[in-house]
Amino acid sequence: MSERLFGSTNSGMVDLNEMRLFSQVVKEQSFTRAARALGLPKSTVSERIARLEARLGVRLLQRSTRSVGPTEVGLVYYEHCARIVAEAEEADARVRDASATPRGLVRVASPQLFGQAFLGSVVVEFLERYPETEVELVLTERKVDLVEEGFDLAILIMEKAEASLVVRKLGEAAMVCCASARYVQAHGAPSHPRELPQHACLTFSTSRLGHTWHFERGEEVQQVRLRSRYAVNSIALVRQAALQGLGIALLPHFLCAQDIRAGLLVPLLAPWSIGRAEMRAVYPSRRYLSAAVKALLDLLTERLGQQAPWRAGPEGAGRE
Repeated sequence: MSERLFGSTNSGMVDLNEMRLFSQVVKEQSFTRAARALGLPKSTVSERIARLEARLGVRLLQRSTRSVGPTEVGLVYYEHCARIVAEAEEADARVRDASATPRGLVRVASPQLFGQAFLGSVVVEFLERYPETEVELVLTERKVDLVEEGFDLAILIMEKAEASLVVRKLGEAAMVCCASARYVQAHGAPSHPRELPQHACLTFSTSRLGHTWHFERGEEVQQVRLRSRYAVNSIALVRQAALQGLGIALLPHFLCAQDIRAGLLVPLLAPWSIGRAEMRAVYPSRRYLSAAVKALLDLLTERLGQQAPWRAGPEGAGRE
């Protein structure tokens, strides 16, 4: 890589060169390795970092004879720098690849219910739109290792992404408080969130010792602390337990809209807003995404953001 990484700027202004250098040093935890990765002399990297710290008036790195690491403020600055540099690189790549035709195989991992309810139809549309592409869609509830297993991207619903992965928000779905008609007939329906501790509750969690559900109605806010009757780290199994009458659950609307329309689940506490479930795509790196992966990500964002099929749900089945 040449010394000029991005266009230079006047003294005192934001400089992407400095951000790139600093991000590389933090990533490599070494001036030497960073210099080697960037194709620059170590003295140049050290000088540029010192100049950056002087310009900002703060110490960004803790240096020792064995390692280099960010200070507390340096870590905050690194998170911003890494994102800005990645976005700049992606902008360059998008311009270069603007005329590239999507082609080749895209491997996608997705939760089973989301794949069946929505993703399958999007993949069909994608394949029809781009005839030179292929898709391998794997529906699974387990956590996949994208790099080890060779996936281009994975879909996450209400799950945290690993720090090493790039995250792209695709859309949101309202959460719905619901239970089976059998449960409501046997135990009644709560008229207010504060009645929920008297009911059997099913939670998407790894602990049944306690879980907090957050409700809003106008200016009124209720935070209800529950002891779960059944806690499980699979939203699909929460839905299954609710369908079988085990208790009350909070589910993303896309997972229960069809069940509600069929009368299998009954929406509860309809006047209350219960938050939203975020749907995200994760992938290993912003760099060198194929045109096919980019095109599929763009289509997913478009469909989830504007034409999500669960938006046409019945009154009281969750607010979109």
